[in-house]
Amino acid sequence: MKDVYKQDRGVTPIIATILLIGITVILAATLIAILSTFNNSSHIHNLDSQEYLSGPYNSTGANTYYLNVTSTSQLVPLGQVNVEIFNGSTLVYSGNLLNKSSKGITITDTVSDQLSAGNSIIIEMSGKQNKITSMTLIYASTVFATVTPT
Repeated sequence: MKDVYKQDRGVTPIIATILLIGITVILAATLIAILSTFNNSSHIHNLDSQEYLSGPYNSTGANTYYLNVTSTSQLVPLGQVNVEIFNGSTLVYSGNLLNKSSKGITITDTVSDQLSAGNSIIIEMSGKQNKITSMTLIYASTVFATVTPT
């Protein structure tokens, strides 16, 4: 009887696994590179606006400030406008401009729930952090205004 030896010329399972992982990584990197070149314009916002901050006015032990919007290029809901309020270098409030009260700070909107021309937003501060030295307004992760009291 003759012994017939067959020589397998296939790839070992370890090499096959390494090849599959390598091909998957290359395809994923290519897909990410292609998709990252597309611009999703719905996430790009250019908000051109003018605001001024007046105050403080002392009323019943709290300092009252008015953020007056004189013009804006688009109507933006106040819930989408974030604000950072500073007393010196100390951040005393970070949140949106929608009517709320937190940590001795009360924010009240006088016209509408939108950042629009003619809107005046009242900011009342009480307690130990009752002074605003600067305020930063942020929309769509972009700072569009930094105001200081006049």
